Amino acid sequence: MYLTIEKALKLPALNQVEVIGGSQGLTRVINSVSIMDHPDISWIKRGELLLTTGYVFKDDLNAQINLVRELSKRGSAGLAIKIKRFLSTIPPGMVEEANKYNFPLLEIPYEMPLSDLLFSFTYELVNKEKVKNNGKGSVEVFHSLLNGENRSSSFIPQLQEFGFNPDRPYILLLINGTKEEGDSFFPIGRMLEKLSQTEREDFKYWNIDFDGQLIILQGKGMVTDEHLLMQAQRIAILLEGLISKDNPGTSLSMGLSKVKKEIYNMKEGFIEAKKAIQLGSRLNPTNINDYASVEVEDLINQIPKDAMTQYVLSMIQPIIVYDRENEGELLKTLETYLFSRGRIEDAARALFVHRNTVKFRLSRIEDLLGVDLKSRDIAFKLQFSIKAAKLLLHD
Repeated sequence: MYLTIEKALKLPALNQVEVIGGSQGLTRVINSVSIMDHPDISWIKRGELLLTTGYVFKDDLNAQINLVRELSKRGSAGLAIKIKRFLSTIPPGMVEEANKYNFPLLEIPYEMPLSDLLFSFTYELVNKEKVKNNGKGSVEVFHSLLNGENRSSSFIPQLQEFGFNPDRPYILLLINGTKEEGDSFFPIGRMLEKLSQTEREDFKYWNIDFDGQLIILQGKGMVTDEHLLMQAQRIAILLEGLISKDNPGTSLSMGLSKVKKEIYNMKEGFIEAKKAIQLGSRLNPTNINDYASVEVEDLINQIPKDAMTQYVLSMIQPIIVYDRENEGELLKTLETYLFSRGRIEDAARALFVHRNTVKFRLSRIEDLLGVDLKSRDIAFKLQFSIKAAKLLLHD
């Protein structure tokens, strides 16, 4: 479905093109191909493959090295240089830099016109695009829905044309990541192809470049909301493993929206996935967070900071002070106890302490706060305060 550098070089028309550097990056996906005739690369798009004779940097060693580095950071698919016109060989500095960043550096033989090469790549890209989500229209309609630009029913036939069922629920998974070298491109589409046969038969996926890499997931048949969320979580875990394995040193974060029922809630779902990343990264030591788990924190986060601070101090300041002065764990015990719905045995297991230790700590907490922990109203207020305190701590 996706044209990678590796796949492209196996085509008969391109088999004379050789890999000179960055052989570990041949899985980069080609989205477009251009001929480079100017040193300015600010116009380069992610997934773009550049073809060049090398004229614009033939006499500048620093420009040669910087070009490879910048193209990699911008997510370019690769750089193909025609030799024996302005450069007798590809400079060693460029090869070294390409290997450093796993950036494909290709050598075009002198006998091969750039125009022929451009045609061959473009021909393959057009054919790939015809079979990918029914062409460009799918990406455009998703972008319109994600931007909340239009609530017209004209979207529905377009969605149906490439397999999206407007009457079935869906969920959004947003992926943000930065490699050590600064390149944030990951071949998500290729990774999704590694899903099991059952998962591909029961679910449909659309991969879109939208403020990060976004996956829209929908069941093919009657799938419960819980099943859909579980599948999205499985995909997130799978992708986390694949990305981390192929890209050591990557800073990765993923956010899941709540299950959405209406196509016009797609923008809302995207905002939820984004907030799951933003709040999750502040509260949880994991790469994957779903909005449902931080929804309360999102509401709390909208309260003015001064008011939030005052409320937290009015509710739990005594145990915060006690823990600080005595190196205690009263706040952690209280949080675990409330999360365990008041079950002392469960709290003790989670804290790896004896149940009598938990009972002693809870008694101390009641004395310090002057409350009855068995009161549902008090329990709710304390849970709210602890969540707010965490937000303030990581602000």
